[in-house]
Amino acid sequence: MASLKLDGIYTDQMVVPVNKLFKISGQAISNSIVSLEIYNQNHSTIASENGSWMIEVDPLPAKIETNLKINNQNENIDIKNVRTGMVLLLTGQSNIEFKFRDDSEYQEQIESVDFDNVYFYNVPQLEYQDDELTLPEDLETSVWEVADKTTLWKMSDIGYWMVKKLHELNPNQVIGVIDCYKGGTSASSWVSEEVLQNDQNLISKYIKPFEKATTGKIQSDYDREFTEYNNLVVKHNSDLSKFMKENPKISLSDAKDHVGHTPWPPPMTPTSYLRPNGLYHTMIEKVKNYSFDKVIWYQGENDAGNPNLYGKLLEGLIKGWRKLFNDRSLPFYVIQLPGYVDEPKDAWAIIRQHQLEVSEELNDVHLISISDTGEKHNIHPTHKRIAGTRIGEIVSDIRYDASPTVYNYQSIDNKIYLFVNKVSALVQRGKVEFDVNVNGLWITREVMIEGHMLILNKTEGIQKIRYAFTNYPRCSVFNEFGAPLAPFEMEIG
Repeated sequence: MASLKLDGIYTDQMVVPVNKLFKISGQAISNSIVSLEIYNQNHSTIASENGSWMIEVDPLPAKIETNLKINNQNENIDIKNVRTGMVLLLTGQSNIEFKFRDDSEYQEQIESVDFDNVYFYNVPQLEYQDDELTLPEDLETSVWEVADKTTLWKMSDIGYWMVKKLHELNPNQVIGVIDCYKGGTSASSWVSEEVLQNDQNLISKYIKPFEKATTGKIQSDYDREFTEYNNLVVKHNSDLSKFMKENPKISLSDAKDHVGHTPWPPPMTPTSYLRPNGLYHTMIEKVKNYSFDKVIWYQGENDAGNPNLYGKLLEGLIKGWRKLFNDRSLPFYVIQLPGYVDEPKDAWAIIRQHQLEVSEELNDVHLISISDTGEKHNIHPTHKRIAGTRIGEIVSDIRYDASPTVYNYQSIDNKIYLFVNKVSALVQRGKVEFDVNVNGLWITREVMIEGHMLILNKTEGIQKIRYAFTNYPRCSVFNEFGAPLAPFEMEIG
């Protein structure tokens, strides 16, 4: 059995960043010499006591295609067709996991795909790994693949529309996309123990419930809980189907209001992928030695139950991943949630606000608002062209590197002037209305547009301003390229 191994992400056709130091890592015989050769570079290291090793490679220039050779005693590994390009880590939960094959435009698009130089790698969705580092037998291994008609069906739908736009903007650029996502997950599953353990509110909401759900139980307890849960799901689906047949004109949302929503989450177990910190170890740490140009993070839906804590989770995730990747200035692009009705009142609005605030507080964090997309009663829309295309436009940095946001205000002569960035001249679509809090009472006010400013009249007594601050917002303000003004809440001092 071979002793020399590479970590799973290093395969033929892999893409590494242009002009950026990157690392190669794997396993070998303990305390033995591992050597590496790539593009006129030669490096070596000594494997640790447990056999792990890592070698740093000097930055490679653009438009390189080369091979990588690794040697350890009498074993050799050759990695062919290594390219330099833009490397993007695409990560989050179900809406970024949603596959291109399930897009409403899939058949039409797949017939005309003409990508050149686009490659992707899907990080295996490992839910649990024991101390012996053994992997489940049914876990599918992954390799870097060229994005073409035969492979694109398994790529992220958002990822497809993103790279389609990037390819249109720069057809000669090599693009490497690393897909690392898992549906139905809280941000608490994607952060390290340090993030949760250092905050009492996070301990109370995530650590203690997990401990309560998994302490003092045996397998028969979990079997019983799952049987009860599955019975609830079956009953819910049956009741929902029966109610909709009896009321054919009713909407799905109204039907769910009557019958109830699908039971979620399933019972917690010590090995559940929903456990705190779980996917941080089983997925993110699997790519910790790789180098990325940018991270695109699309998540938040599953934290609607604790929206006020989302800012702490997101800030901890960004700082923690930058530390793990040893790249303190790694750019993050945070996707501000789209519209969706069926959540607790203002839960998604609160999460959007935290996403906005984190993008303002941390360096090189870029907000991409898709708040003008989404469906009222479908959490997984099959139309993702607008969202993915916008992400591609902003990630390209050709125009603006983020969505327009209100970054400051000024009060003059009983008027409030709100200043907007990432825009030359604001575009109005329909009546522009903001909610304002006047002496403790929320009322709606019409807003005027002038260049890159928003103007409110008769502002005496205003304490707060809100725009599109609801689960399913109506967006009416855009920049000249069609990107919506990010929903926000602002205190007026």
